[in-house]
Amino acid sequence: MEILLNGNSLEVEGIDAEVTVLQLVKTVEESLKGSGASIVELLLDGTSYCPDETEKIGGLKVVDFARVELVAASAVEMVQAAFEDGDAGITHFEGVAQQASSELRIGKIKSAMDHYIEFVDGVEWLVTMLNNADRAFAANMAESSVESERQGLLGRINEQMAAVKSAQESEDWVGVADILEYEFPEIFSDARKLIAAILGSSS
Repeated sequence: MEILLNGNSLEVEGIDAEVTVLQLVKTVEESLKGSGASIVELLLDGTSYCPDETEKIGGLKVVDFARVELVAASAVEMVQAAFEDGDAGITHFEGVAQQASSELRIGKIKSAMDHYIEFVDGVEWLVTMLNNADRAFAANMAESSVESERQGLLGRINEQMAAVKSAQESEDWVGVADILEYEFPEIFSDARKLIAAILGSSS
């Protein structure tokens, strides 16, 4: 059995047949205290798991895997990674919003709601990323134009999310579809430009 942390071999004492993957994660995270890093992904014989899936990994025994890979990252590194994946993420959620809008217009409410929930999750991901931009790109956020664009975009997102949630709660499906189809494409486009600007000025 091989245990790796960020690609480097890791010696962990006390691994027996009863030690679970969750216990291993907690042990390694304890050793990372003070470094600012935490475990963000697990690869068990090549299969990816999230460390937050405590019930699932709590039922898995370390010795049942030939290769256990732990990926650790700091909050700054996670924000940087999110920005680097930002364009692909936005493209995906643009498609989700369009799908939800199309389904609402033809009365496929149940299917549309599945896509709507995914869309809301995507917007929350985008807001979290923008809110944490200064943690990874502090020097760039000091530029008044970049910071004003960020604040303006966050304000527009909050405004439109309040409108779309109000329409959804009122079961105004045409209203929800209109916001998804006509308001969010520009928001996503501007978010893409802002992310590119922040990444560009950090290079």
